[in-house]
Amino acid sequence: MQTKCYWLDAPHERVMIGAVKVMIGRSPDCTIVLEGPQVSRYHVVVRLGEQGAEMLPLGREPVLINGVERRVLTALREGDVIDVCGWSFRVGEGQRDAGAQADRVAWFLERQTGLLHYITGPTYRVGGDVNDDLIFVGWEPSVFALDGAPGPPFLTALREGVWCGRVLAEGERVPLSDGSQITYRDGSVAVRSRLASAGGETRPSSELAKLAVRVVLEFRPRGGQLTLEIGGKVYSTLLSDRRCDMVACLLQPPAPFCAGELIPEEVLCARVWPGEKNGRTELNTLLYRLRHSLAEEGIDPTPLFERQGGGLRFCLAPGATVAVR
Repeated sequence: MQTKCYWLDAPHERVMIGAVKVMIGRSPDCTIVLEGPQVSRYHVVVRLGEQGAEMLPLGREPVLINGVERRVLTALREGDVIDVCGWSFRVGEGQRDAGAQADRVAWFLERQTGLLHYITGPTYRVGGDVNDDLIFVGWEPSVFALDGAPGPPFLTALREGVWCGRVLAEGERVPLSDGSQITYRDGSVAVRSRLASAGGETRPSSELAKLAVRVVLEFRPRGGQLTLEIGGKVYSTLLSDRRCDMVACLLQPPAPFCAGELIPEEVLCARVWPGEKNGRTELNTLLYRLRHSLAEEGIDPTPLFERQGGGLRFCLAPGATVAVR
């Protein structure tokens, strides 16, 4: 059986448009990184929609499709040329075996608690800073990094004392495989691989059990109350204004996004800090504080939020019910 597939022909490379959205912009964690003062950090998203590939502009400067300015979600067709501040990308369309899609491998880091964290982006950093992708409290910022390119990831030690089969020198880069152990100080993670289906990365049943099947956010005069049903238990916590606004945007984002989807940073920042020039650093700090608020109520926040590319996702169990009022 064959299915449609789409891609972008970029300068010197072809980028597939799949379950993980293609982010184009100036930020180093974008799928395609462009330089220039006119390019926004996260300028445009190209993704798969119900009818095929589609483009959503996010940046200040307009995006052109076949020479025509587009500032709203736009469907793409084979041969369309997307122009982003002088860089051109041609949309391709073809057929491939459905089985070939199902054979893609996703890579994760497994904590000692058994939770899996999906390795995303061109560089996935682990350390003790709010800007790191996976945080270990008490560690220095950016202790080691993993590349998120197709195929088995590579580990780069960014500080002395990282162990992976042996103690690595600062700056040393080594290949990883399923089952590799990485240790630093009193913390360790294991590298795990999982087959990914055509619709996205698989989640093990142990992680699905830690996702919310019901989420209710009720606004109050100074913030709101968040109620979660996870693993047959109901949890409730009060959130301050900013944290409440961020959760509300994740659960009830503006069109064309839906709850459970990856929401771009620009969309979140515009909702949480309207009229202000806050960005990735402030958003990471707010997420860090939100996780602490949940942990104080006995809620494990790790599987609930996924940082990927230039966005953030509130991870929900399949069929979960969501209400914001």
